[in-house]
Parts: sequence; C-alpha cells; structure tokens
Amino acid sequence: MTQDFIRDSSPTPNPETPLSSTPPPDNRHPLKVIVISSPQGVTRTIHTFYRLGYAHVSEWSKPQPTQNPGEVMSVLYRRLRID
Repeated sequence: MTQDFIRDSSPTPNPETPLSSTPPPDNRHPLKVIVISSPQGVTRTIHTFYRLGYAHVSEWSKPQPTQNPGEVMSVLYRRLRID
C-alpha cells in the first residue's frame, strides 16, 4: 500500500552491486519524517513544523489515507548533513 504514494527520488540500485556502508561523498543522508494521524492532526503538525522553521508546508507530501479509517499520513523528504 505505501508503495502507491511514497516516492523515493534516489536511483534504483543494481541488485548485483553490493551495498556500500560508506556515507555519500557530501555527508548528506536521506531522511524521511512521517506524520500519521487524523487529517486535522497531520495538518496541525505540518503547520507546527512550519512555525518552528523546520519545513515549508509545500515540502510535505499530500496526505494519503492509511489502512485505518479516518487516518492519513504525510511524508517530508530531506537530506541530512552528518559531519
């Protein structure tokens, strides 16, 4: 179900290429922040993150329904710099 709306912009890895444990060269790692609640709870949380200066409202995915009635989720994709 989650594959229907969570898009990963990173390239698809070649299954024959071993996974590397080294961080990306610019020390930026993918980060996903997921908010799951009622539509009002998700909207309020996204606006709280905006007021705190963490993310613009437009950076979040459109709320998508979950398997639970009355519940939606929204995802924020970021690249986190780790030094």
